[in-house]
Amino acid sequence: MKNKIDDYKLVIITGENEKSDDIDGEVIFAGKNEDYSFHIHALIDYSRGRYPNVNVFQHINDRHLPNVPIFFLTWLNSIVYANTSSERAGNCGMLYMPDEISEKQREALLKLAEAIPTAQVGIVYDMDFDDGEVKLKEFKYKKSHSFYEALNEFLKMNEKKSKKI
Repeated sequence: MKNKIDDYKLVIITGENEKSDDIDGEVIFAGKNEDYSFHIHALIDYSRGRYPNVNVFQHINDRHLPNVPIFFLTWLNSIVYANTSSERAGNCGMLYMPDEISEKQREALLKLAEAIPTAQVGIVYDMDFDDGEVKLKEFKYKKSHSFYEALNEFLKMNEKKSKKI
């Protein structure tokens, strides 16, 4: 999986939703690096192609921040990994989480983390869209942790929250 990740801007793990026939836990690589210079263009093309009946994607353009289409993808229960790796920065990215994930998504996400163990990945969650702006929280973890370790820590934290409710 690692070679594939390096070739793409995005990895999306779909979840079930009412707006499409998405397969729960399907892993989709989108936005080949050779075709896209910017994440926003890959996000727009993916979103419009995958969800032609979701009107909001028709109104998003390249003047929007990437967080805007990402918010709506998480609203559709997708997990979005934005690959921001470069020669200078090394393996890194941002992981955007929907409010809830299925067991199949969890399994696919852990495989993704295993495929890029040395990547420094920020984990974004609890996203909200208010007055055209995306509000979010970023999970803080020890930088010495691998992506896999940080992800497990994040998932355990969310399991505890869910049990309290």
